[in-house]
Amino acid sequence: MTKEPASRYLLVGPSLLAFFLFLWPVGHSDLSKREAREGIPVVHMDRGASLWVPRINDERVRTKPPLFYWAGLVASKVLGGVDEISLRLPSVFAGTATVFLTTLLGFSLFSPVVGCMSGLILATSWRYAYLASHARIDMLFVFFITLAFVGFWKMIKAEDGDTKKRAGICVAVALGLAILTKGPLGIIFPLLAWFVFTWRVGQKAIPWLRLIVIPLGIVGVWLVLAWTVGGEEFQSMIYQETVGRVAGSESIQIHHKPFYYYVPQMFLGMAPWSLFLPVVLWSGFKKHRKDIQWLYLAIAWVALFIFLSFFSGKRGDYLLPLYPMAALMIGYFFSESLSDSSSRFSVGQSFPVWMLAGLIGVIAFILIVPVLINIEPDIHLAFLNSRDRYTINLLLLHDLPSRRILAMGAVIMVFFAVGLILALRERSILKVWVLTSGWTIFVLLLAHGPVAKVINGYSSLKPFAEQVKKAAPSGLAHFGEPREDLLYYLNRPVQEAHEAKDIESIINNAETLLLVKGSQSGPLLEKYSGLRVVLETKDMFRQYQLLGPVSVSAKY
Repeated sequence: MTKEPASRYLLVGPSLLAFFLFLWPVGHSDLSKREAREGIPVVHMDRGASLWVPRINDERVRTKPPLFYWAGLVASKVLGGVDEISLRLPSVFAGTATVFLTTLLGFSLFSPVVGCMSGLILATSWRYAYLASHARIDMLFVFFITLAFVGFWKMIKAEDGDTKKRAGICVAVALGLAILTKGPLGIIFPLLAWFVFTWRVGQKAIPWLRLIVIPLGIVGVWLVLAWTVGGEEFQSMIYQETVGRVAGSESIQIHHKPFYYYVPQMFLGMAPWSLFLPVVLWSGFKKHRKDIQWLYLAIAWVALFIFLSFFSGKRGDYLLPLYPMAALMIGYFFSESLSDSSSRFSVGQSFPVWMLAGLIGVIAFILIVPVLINIEPDIHLAFLNSRDRYTINLLLLHDLPSRRILAMGAVIMVFFAVGLILALRERSILKVWVLTSGWTIFVLLLAHGPVAKVINGYSSLKPFAEQVKKAAPSGLAHFGEPREDLLYYLNRPVQEAHEAKDIESIINNAETLLLVKGSQSGPLLEKYSGLRVVLETKDMFRQYQLLGPVSVSAKY
């Protein structure tokens, strides 16, 4: 099937586009707080710290397995040092490889056209494209999960025993690597989905023991080695990340959210394609509930969605393993509509297109308003709170593009909005897919390029960290736990001050300065008259101060 020239292009094309989209933003911004959280352990490993236990500092163990940090370390060694690009490259390659696997699975389940459409849908999903270009562990995790699903399908469809056995071993290894990336969910979710699927379709002879023993064996080797290095501290971390996370322990960072939290998160994360997801699921369960290929995707998607919804700790990024399955179902929906005239736009199918066209129209309106009038935030945006008005005013003063660029942007948006409406009138599902893809690519290039650079100027703590290093050449402390991005760019040991005696020792030591968040400095300055502000930043997204004894002169 993939030996034909056209099929080769359909197989490789989405991955090439994905690689370009994901590589485009890697140098446009400094590390965010969450990225730095993953980058600091790589820095320590690069300097000779243990490879088995990732650490934030000597007192804090990173509560994740080490595989992503190993990948970041390899990339850093190849590129000659740890920096933003070397830390983000593992996500770029993992994201691109996942797009390829999604395309390949579409080839195997349905057709080359479905595979190509699905790969492009995944590559242009908003949250997926973001995570595939930033230093986060989620993309490497979803790569191994998707690899396991591709291998499992090949295993159950293999006709000879050797192929089935090899595929089963590959699946088991992928599960083990998924656990080494992000923990137990790497095996729980796939096994749950496969168990429901095989029960539903009556599939027999699944090597469940192999699929459990091999991954646990891989993880067991790491656990033994890490235990010898981390001791009780590592043991406590493992307990909290397994039992504690399920039980909602307050000792770890749990994002408590309501049961329905993932519904809007799915729509936001897979935008704009998620607009089609309700009609895709409805028509799919109505028409294809006996189709084994479609059930393989639908059961996996539904199983993980329901499974994750029962946990009180939720984050939108936890849904990322669902994206390839959703992209394949949406791609199949578009492909089916291309080949079956009877399945073209019903009222329910046209509604997402009208919503998308309306959204694009609103963006066009927002772009054209500054061209026509001079916006006064205190007058025209009085319904916003004072901080939002201040933020918008700052952006208008310093970063508003020229009227010509804004007008061009509005024209482009109108082009896509009108194009979608005309495609509806022509009942052309292909034009809807092409226009949606084109608009999404345009927006991603814009958002991850010029817009990212502007936001970085207001959100990065790197400039402040450089100032702090000059103002505090000797000792440096932080009131409470420091932000990881500040810690990363300081690139030096930072003592944590939690109690009154720690503050008093700083007052008595002119060589040690204290970092505090802007919201915390007032009470400290009021309580300790021996402290003064040495350095501060008052940008809207980063409010920090450097405090020191009154004998130290101010640097701002």
